[in-house]
Amino acid sequence: MKTPSHQPENHESMNNGSTTPKIEHKNSHHSGSYKKLLWMMLISFVLMFFLMYAMIDQLTNMVFNINQFYMAGLMASPMLIVELVLMAKMYPDKKLNSILILVGFGTALAFFVSIRKQTAVGDIQFLKSMIPHHAGAILMVEESKLEDPEVKKLAEEIISAQNREIEFMKAKIKQLENNEYQKDGALK
Repeated sequence: MKTPSHQPENHESMNNGSTTPKIEHKNSHHSGSYKKLLWMMLISFVLMFFLMYAMIDQLTNMVFNINQFYMAGLMASPMLIVELVLMAKMYPDKKLNSILILVGFGTALAFFVSIRKQTAVGDIQFLKSMIPHHAGAILMVEESKLEDPEVKKLAEEIISAQNREIEFMKAKIKQLENNEYQKDGALK
């Protein structure tokens, strides 16, 4: 009767001649970590974009705009850096990590500059950006526990002014988009 051998197994028979099945598994595991990191960043970006609308007073004032895009990117970019630094053992490729950290800093800087310089913000994007901003002011007024009579009066004026301006901005956006549509139609 043969006793089990404590000799290392022949890896060649396990992997068509390859003697490194564990290394291949390890590399594919780390590749999976980087894929998950990519998914985490994309999902975080989308979540940040939509979570910024938590400050609006009603869904009709949820107007997508480029400034929300910039802010979502500005919030998501540092998350890449933090993840790579704090969870370094999950991401063993130091060269790739260095590149990704630079990408994180670069995109954060690009989003920061874009929002500060209002890159690609013309009439329509300006108005679309201002609607959620005004809606946030309305929400703060409506939900705040105000007591001072002068502050209450100011709050009423804010609601009235912000609602009036939101209605104007929505109408103006329609007008400007209609004008652009007519221009595009004339060019074709």
